[in-house]
Amino acid sequence: MVHIKQSIVIPAYNESRRIGHTLESVADHLAKERDEFEVIVICDGCHDDTERIAKSFAGRLPLRVVSYARNRGKGYAVKRGVAVSLGRVIAFMDADGATPVRELGLLSGPIIKGDADIVIGSRRAEGATVKDDQPMLRRLLGQAFAWHTQAVLGLNIRDTQCGFKVFDGDVARALFAGLACDGFAFDLEMLAKARERGLRVLEMGVEWHDVEDSTVRPLRDGFIMLYTAWQIRMQMDAWRRTRTRDVSFGRTVLSADNDRRIQT
Repeated sequence: MVHIKQSIVIPAYNESRRIGHTLESVADHLAKERDEFEVIVICDGCHDDTERIAKSFAGRLPLRVVSYARNRGKGYAVKRGVAVSLGRVIAFMDADGATPVRELGLLSGPIIKGDADIVIGSRRAEGATVKDDQPMLRRLLGQAFAWHTQAVLGLNIRDTQCGFKVFDGDVARALFAGLACDGFAFDLEMLAKARERGLRVLEMGVEWHDVEDSTVRPLRDGFIMLYTAWQIRMQMDAWRRTRTRDVSFGRTVLSADNDRRIQT
């Protein structure tokens, strides 16, 4: 089997206007690298030209395109990409390229060195460079919702939603297999479960650009995120109670199948 050092997963839903530019930048970046890479584009129920445009890069990239008919959500798309990945390191990035692919080297470094299991790209951590900043109302709403969801889940992370994250490959494949959230708030569930498992999570500042025509609607999606955060908290509280009861009987709870499977 070919040894693949790094996998790049790109979830996409009707991104025909932007996926070409993003894959162009990925192709230019990988042309300078010596490591083995694979690029996995997940067409999440697209009904535009996203799939055709992505496949047109097959001659320039070590590319796989995974498509399915019904839109399932960003979380589902990333899970599909992680599940089929082969890399020692796995990154996922947004199809709009808001964080440029050149940040991959910075974020993958701590994982390759064995210093972290997950590295979170951040617009608010030290060293971040935010260009073409969002309108003030959108930015303030985003910060308010982010603060509340972090407080609900007890996450010591300043920016959970930046669309550029890097993982140890084996950690990612095990962690994502147990996620229940298919929507854009899947990052919250992933980070909450990573904390419960004692995984080493590092937040690093990255370059980020505000990209026009974002599919995120801050008010509606912000409230969905708040609701999802409370759902995740209740799930995690139930998981802790189940684990405590089972440990008292000398049993061990392992996380799998959305934390519902208990092996004794």
